[in-house]
Amino acid sequence: MTTNNQPALEEMMRDAEIAEEPGNMAPGTVISATADMTMSAAELQSAGYVYVYDTRTGDRSVVNRNMLQQQLEKRRDDNSYAFSTRKPEGVEPIRGALKCFLHDDEPDREKYNRMGFVHCTKSNFLTEMDRERHLRTRHPRAYAALENERTRADRDAERLERIALTETIRNMAGPENRGGKNGK
Repeated sequence: MTTNNQPALEEMMRDAEIAEEPGNMAPGTVISATADMTMSAAELQSAGYVYVYDTRTGDRSVVNRNMLQQQLEKRRDDNSYAFSTRKPEGVEPIRGALKCFLHDDEPDREKYNRMGFVHCTKSNFLTEMDRERHLRTRHPRAYAALENERTRADRDAERLERIALTETIRNMAGPENRGGKNGK
């Protein structure tokens, strides 16, 4: 059943594509362990997760089935639905090609492993600003460490530049060109 050329809410909820449960918890996962006792997950129950698509951009998101109706009822200013469980036809999501600084394919990954940074799989940033904002908000420890390293490198470079400039001026003055009051 459709209204105004749009599928009914109940129809979209029924036809929603099932998404994988987020997180890494599974039956048998150890939650806590002491010398005397181990606590592990025996059974997991969830309403489940499904995919929803932004009707304008085609971006796919994961939503808990308990929240699906609320997501599907969201509307834009022009009163069109913001999300659907059906991928919009003729709309391809815009994907960037930049990867997170902490991605496995980044050239400094070996150095970051030694620093104990996490591995990040995000790989679709459109701009450098998006990539840096992601690092700052999602990986604050790594961001702070890399910022300190960058600041230190900038200070060292400025120091070396001042030393080189001082040496150049000293060489230009030379012993025969040294002036002063008495020309000595």
